Amino acid sequence: MVNGNKIREVRLEKGLTCTDVSNLSRNLRFHVSKTYLEELERGAKRNPSFNIIETISIILHINLDELSIS
Repeated sequence: MVNGNKIREVRLEKGLTCTDVSNLSRNLRFHVSKTYLEELERGAKRNPSFNIIETISIILHINLDELSIS
């Protein structure tokens, strides 16, 4: 499972909004909508596809392992 709090924490540390992440994802293979990202961060979505998590990790410059719940 993905750690939505960690995604939010890293995103905010990097000074990015959910809209920023969504817009940046348009240049990658898989687009992440602003709404979907917000749901991930809130915990409303818990099992995103590997491709979505990979896209988020690329944008945030963070290892995939750091986004998962231990």
